[in-house]
Amino acid sequence: MKHSIGCAVAALIFLLGATCSGQAADVDNSPVVQVVTPGSHTRFLDLARHFVSDLDGMGNTFTGRKFNPVRHIGGDDYTNRDVESFGLFDVSHVMMKADGKDRLLVLFDFSQAANAAQGIAILALYDLSAEKPTLLDAADIGFDASTYFFDQALLRVSDRTDVILTLSSHFNSNQNYATQSIILVRNDRFELIDSTTLLGERHCGIDRQQVIRYAANPTEGKPYAPIKVTVTDTASAIEEVCADLEPAELGVREIKATYVWNAGKDRYFPDSDSMELLEKDNQSRY
Repeated sequence: MKHSIGCAVAALIFLLGATCSGQAADVDNSPVVQVVTPGSHTRFLDLARHFVSDLDGMGNTFTGRKFNPVRHIGGDDYTNRDVESFGLFDVSHVMMKADGKDRLLVLFDFSQAANAAQGIAILALYDLSAEKPTLLDAADIGFDASTYFFDQALLRVSDRTDVILTLSSHFNSNQNYATQSIILVRNDRFELIDSTTLLGERHCGIDRQQVIRYAANPTEGKPYAPIKVTVTDTASAIEEVCADLEPAELGVREIKATYVWNAGKDRYFPDSDSMELLEKDNQSRY
């Protein structure tokens, strides 16, 4: 694994017209026709056809319409039943630790060649110990049009476990949005720790940027370390003004929350509602 097993920090800067930051070195992007492991006959296309059975195409772009639904990690309220076509040309994948086991994560963003307002993005977990990859779990993690691994895709929270960091995003002429998600794997099954939607905007006298950072020390906390999340919100003045709106509050503020494992309830909980309040504040600007 290429990322540090110590205190890992990741950041995403929202700028006008930007949809995501670059992939980190520990994430590989591969054409769907590439084999999963050297010497294998199984391609990523074969894995993708478990979810869209009629995927077909020419060159490296494949589309289909027969979708095998999986649960949405955010719950039934986020299930997208309106998408009728699915397509992709590459996949992102990374090896991770889950309960001390080596696992392959593959992200199939089926909106690459078949766009939708809320795309279908399947995160799949595989065991590579057998001759062919064994699918252990899969969930739709698409909260927006396009979905990616975050810059630092994995954050080590114990010597045996990584959590997964992802984002879903879209943008328009003066605003862009990204839903940041933190995902845990336990017993070879995905569990959503939390998601927060951040906002970037440039209009009506304001240039707003929001930067999110994650940090954890895997030696702290049992069985999982606390996850520290910090959002830095920077609002700067620009010449454009809107006469019918009051001047925006300018400056820099930090919004923080720490997610701590609750053994009694068997899950992570934030130590405050700060991220929820930030999301509500952002929604008021849409």
